[in-house]
Amino acid sequence: MSKVLSVDSPPDTVPDQRAIQGLASLASLIREGAVSGMDRQAVLFRAELLPHRQSRPHHRRLARAALDPLLRAERAAWHDLPGGAVAISWRGDASQHLAAVTAQLRHLLADATDTPPVTELLRVFTLPTGGPALLQLITPAPPDPVPPDPVPPAPPVSGNILEVASLAMLERHLATVDVARFARRAAICRISDGAVTLAWEKRFLSVTELAATLTPGTGMTDAPWLYRRLTRVMDRRMLALLSNPAELAEAGPFSLDVNVASVLSPEFLRLDAALPAGLRGRVTLNVAAEDLAADLPAFAFARDFCRARGYRFLLRGVTCETLAFWYLDQLDVEVVELRWSPALTEISLAGIRLGRAEWLLAHVDDPAALAWGQRQAVGLFQGRAIVAPRRRAEVSRVPQNR
Repeated sequence: MSKVLSVDSPPDTVPDQRAIQGLASLASLIREGAVSGMDRQAVLFRAELLPHRQSRPHHRRLARAALDPLLRAERAAWHDLPGGAVAISWRGDASQHLAAVTAQLRHLLADATDTPPVTELLRVFTLPTGGPALLQLITPAPPDPVPPDPVPPAPPVSGNILEVASLAMLERHLATVDVARFARRAAICRISDGAVTLAWEKRFLSVTELAATLTPGTGMTDAPWLYRRLTRVMDRRMLALLSNPAELAEAGPFSLDVNVASVLSPEFLRLDAALPAGLRGRVTLNVAAEDLAADLPAFAFARDFCRARGYRFLLRGVTCETLAFWYLDQLDVEVVELRWSPALTEISLAGIRLGRAEWLLAHVDDPAALAWGQRQAVGLFQGRAIVAPRRRAEVSRVPQNR
C-alpha cells in the first residue's frame, strides 16, 4: 500500500496525496473506458523492483526521465502512484515511443547484474479490460488477518463452528450460489425535531439465512478470524449483485459493508463504472473497526481513494467497550456507527470529538435505546424501534447481519 514519506525515503518517493490523485485519475480513465468502450494503453513502471544499487534517488530520477518519450503519444497522461511507481496512459499506437523507453531503460541498467528484465519493470496493459489487474498490482490487498496472540490450533469441532478445513469449500459455494435471495435492506433514518426521514438503505446479505442454507447447524460467525476471511467472498458477491443495471435503475442512496481488501477488486470497479450519475456521492461504504485496527495505512488509503471517487466512509462496529480505543476525530470518516447496548446509559457522547463525522446508533430495537440516542443528540438511527417513513414495504429487517 502507499507509504508515508520519511527522512529515509528517496526524494522522488511520491507523497500519499499525489499517489491518491494519480490512482484516482487512473481509475477515472478505466471507468470512462468501460462506459464509452474506448480502449487505451497504459504502461506501469514498477520502481520498487529496482535492485538496491539502482534504487538511489538519482537512479530513480533517471529511470522516470526515460519514460518521457511516451508523453509524445496521443492523449498521453502521467500518473504518479504509490511507492514511486508511475503509469502513463495513451490512445492509439505508441510502439515506437515504447521501444525508445525500453531501450533507454536497458541502457541505464546495463551494468547491473541483479536487475529484473525490463519486461517486469515495464508492464503494458490494455484499458479498461486490464484496469483491475493494473490497480491490484500497484495496491496489493492487505495480508490475511491473523489472531493477535497465536495459540496452538484446537482440534476441529464438527457441527457447531466454522472449521478451517471447511472454509475453502464454503468459499467455493458462496462464489456460485445465487445470493439475490439472501439480499436484504435495512432503513437508516434521520430523526430531527421529532421528524423521521429515510437517510439511506443499507444493503447486505443475511448471514443467518446463508448459514442455514450453506452450513446448517454451524455458526458461521463463531470463528471470527475465519469469518472475516469469508466476508471477502460475500463482498464480491454483493458488489456483483449491485452492479446489475436493474438493481441500480431505481436505487436511492444506499450503503454496503466492504472490507478494505475489496475496495480495489474488479467487482468494486465494475460497480463504480455502473453507478448512475445521480447516485455518485450518495453511496456509503461501511468498513469494520477490525479492518481499521488490522492495517491503519491500508484503511486510510482506501478511504482517500474512494472519497476521490465520490464515496462516503462509515466506521462500523464501534461498541461501548471499544469507544475509548479510537481517536474518532482523526479517522476522517463521515459516519461512526455505535452499536447499542444497555452499558451506554452510563456514558455521555457529549465530550467525544468526532471531527467531520456524525453518530449512527445501530440495533435500536427498543424504546429505551431510541430515547437514549435522542438525549445524546444522535441524528441517525437503525433498528426495529424506528419506523421508516418511506419505502417501508421494501425494507427488510433481519435479526443478524454483518
